[in-house]
Amino acid sequence: MEKFERLLKLAASAVALVVPCILLSGFSYHIGHIYKFGLSHELLNKDMSDVLVESWYIGVLAIGWLLSKWPYFLGFFILLVIIGLATFFIARHAKENGKDWFFQELSKENQGRKILGITQWHWCKLGEMHVELSSRFYYPLVILCFIGLLTVFPYQRGQYDAEKQMKIFAESGCQTEEKVGRCTYLIDTTKNNQMIAKGILISANDKKVALYNNKIEVWPLVDSYLIQKGK
Repeated sequence: MEKFERLLKLAASAVALVVPCILLSGFSYHIGHIYKFGLSHELLNKDMSDVLVESWYIGVLAIGWLLSKWPYFLGFFILLVIIGLATFFIARHAKENGKDWFFQELSKENQGRKILGITQWHWCKLGEMHVELSSRFYYPLVILCFIGLLTVFPYQRGQYDAEKQMKIFAESGCQTEEKVGRCTYLIDTTKNNQMIAKGILISANDKKVALYNNKIEVWPLVDSYLIQKGK
């Protein structure tokens, strides 16, 4: 029972950490995308929960990038294995040759042999001081890098996708069948499904919709309007 409760707490902690990260990456992508079109976030605001699709899109891109770099990760893993095996064989060889200094217990009284003029015990103390000092900078740096990864990469990807959409639209308008360039149509159902606007869908909420047709067009969403993707 205690083991189950511990696993449940770990799962809850993981969810509490992962969900905000997912939403943050999606929101960063959304901001980068609409800013590239020149649309203000205040003009057509969306809640964090509304950009969840962008979050999963960024996640798929990240997984694809990791899979594309698998030879590097495999090489790094093999390097770690080689270093571990080399350390093991060196230690075994030293023991077989009676070099017990490699295995002796170090203390203030038994400081071991000198290496570059410094005893082994002092080397250990210097190492402990280095770990303690570096941890004061390492963890904040890792956190900052992680937050930067969740914001900078999605933001740049959003700008890249927006630029690609505008380029495709400039070349072929609504004629292209490419997914990023297909147009969205705003239909008025009270006027025999008359099309009143078309262009790239930039963003939308329950009150407004923003389209790009060589310029930004923001339309109010009334009950009679229908957003249609493609024809």
